[in-house]
Amino acid sequence: ETILILDEIKDGTLRLQTVINKLLESSLLKSGKTPFEPSQEDLSFLIRFCVKSLRGLAKTRNIFVNLDIAKRLILNFEKERIYEVITHLIINAIKYTPPYGEIKIQSKKKDNNVIVSIQDNGIGISVDEKRKLFKQFGKIERYGQGWDIGIEGTGMGLFTSKKIVELHGGKIWVESEGRNKGSTFSFTLPIDKN
Repeated sequence: ETILILDEIKDGTLRLQTVINKLLESSLLKSGKTPFEPSQEDLSFLIRFCVKSLRGLAKTRNIFVNLDIAKRLILNFEKERIYEVITHLIINAIKYTPPYGEIKIQSKKKDNNVIVSIQDNGIGISVDEKRKLFKQFGKIERYGQGWDIGIEGTGMGLFTSKKIVELHGGKIWVESEGRNKGSTFSFTLPIDKN
């Protein structure tokens, strides 16, 4: 019994540490005082890496992940931060897609940007929920509407993702026709003109 209590304390401490780290990161991003050191990276390689690292989670739900991305996309970005954005969006898609669902990840060039889109056929987002999504602590409570897979959120992931994308000179947005009609989260990164 003591071991179970200690395990609960350990798990609670790890969750609290995650929340504190996310809060610190989002506060730094909000203040605009975060260090920013982009370099030439292959966005397509990073997307494939993110998908590969989350394939096990998708597999536990029998979710098919379909990739439709360019072979190589060399852009100027901070790899660790864009990894965080892509991973967060894929985890959300897995979290809110029913078993045997599908997630489609696409990249395309438009004007002077690359657009990355992560589309799911999950529970969708209402108009009211869209207004909260990219705000700090904008967690949407959907009791009985999500697909419980043991991934807890802090309500800061999309806010942090928005700030990271904006730091890179891009934009992030969501499209959904409403409840049970899936969602598409997209973000842009500028193509280096040099």
